[in-house]
Amino acid sequence: VNVAWWARAISLYVVCFPALDVMSAFPLNAITLGDNIMVMVYGRKIGQVMKDRSKVRLFRLIAAIPPIIMAIFIRQLGEITDIAGTTGFIIIFVFPPLLYLVGRQTALTRHYSRWTHYSTVLASQKVSAILVGVFGGVIFLYVLTLVIMADA
Repeated sequence: VNVAWWARAISLYVVCFPALDVMSAFPLNAITLGDNIMVMVYGRKIGQVMKDRSKVRLFRLIAAIPPIIMAIFIRQLGEITDIAGTTGFIIIFVFPPLLYLVGRQTALTRHYSRWTHYSTVLASQKVSAILVGVFGGVIFLYVLTLVIMADA
């Protein structure tokens, strides 16, 4: 088929862009996740621990190796992005209520008021946070099940 060179170039770009985008973001995500896991483990001692390059490498490998192993078994980029996309439900509906509940407990422990300028009667209730978190968890499991069953 006689196709112009610029049309082939655009076609190649459209086909290759998703894979290149994932490849370019992976190291940044692995480094960030590894550092965040390290902060969760070491807490306030993180300044000292970050000087130990072997520990930094270990935590970054802990973050990087599971996706690489998963990629060995799942070859289709579309399947991977479908499954990864379901984490949006966790990020949107589960983490904010968890942060609220932990922050609320911390405020009460330190004898601060749990009411702020941004508090509202509906949004600043423990029950609301729990309901939103449970909703997010259920939606995540439902959509993940649909994605996995569609691929089977």
